[in-house]
Amino acid sequence: MALICTDMKKNLTLYFTCFLFLFAFSSCRQDGPAPIRNVKAGPKLLRAQAGSSFTNYAYISNQKQKSLGSVYTKQVLVAFASGLSAEQEQAILAQYGFVKEAAAEQVAMSSGQLHRVALADGLNPGQVEVALQELAGNPQITYAAPFFMNGDELLGLTNEALVTVEAGGKEHLQELAKQFNAEVLPSNGSNLYIVKLDDNSQGNALAFVNYLQGKKGIVQAEPDFVVSLSR
Repeated sequence: MALICTDMKKNLTLYFTCFLFLFAFSSCRQDGPAPIRNVKAGPKLLRAQAGSSFTNYAYISNQKQKSLGSVYTKQVLVAFASGLSAEQEQAILAQYGFVKEAAAEQVAMSSGQLHRVALADGLNPGQVEVALQELAGNPQITYAAPFFMNGDELLGLTNEALVTVEAGGKEHLQELAKQFNAEVLPSNGSNLYIVKLDDNSQGNALAFVNYLQGKKGIVQAEPDFVVSLSR
């Protein structure tokens, strides 16, 4: 009888221990959003979970603020260093698990080619911002910028800004661009200039346009966008 009681106590102890283990395990479940699955990415990308605050992008035009909202999550624009073949460009993109397709659609700009890059499904705006930082950190990628939704249209932020100056204001614009590590491209003789930015600049086209606000000799400044229907 004593032996049976001892066995029952051992069994009850075992069951109770298992119950405590299961309870503790269930209590440690992640209550927040789960990481994006099937996307090979660095820890910074996975930490940018849904529910975090996202950047609200905006710029000043004609003394009015234009809001672009948060970034579009399905594609970005990049520019590659000169001299790379199409195969080399694809190999660079293939390193990133958040890139959906290594082949990128080309977009012709005054300063060269941009590439429309499709992203993996399931990313949120915060993760796209981190992905852009990782792309911009690659020395073979000279520019990386987001798209934005504008109704039924997509606005891709290019590496160019359109700047109108007062008569004789080219040299002043060149000085402002130099301070921003940007390049003023040759003009067709009008007072409208295209300013090229890259990853060495102090910011993208939005930042440069905002930087020019209130500067002497600047009539108007606008970021240049690639415009297409939403996909």
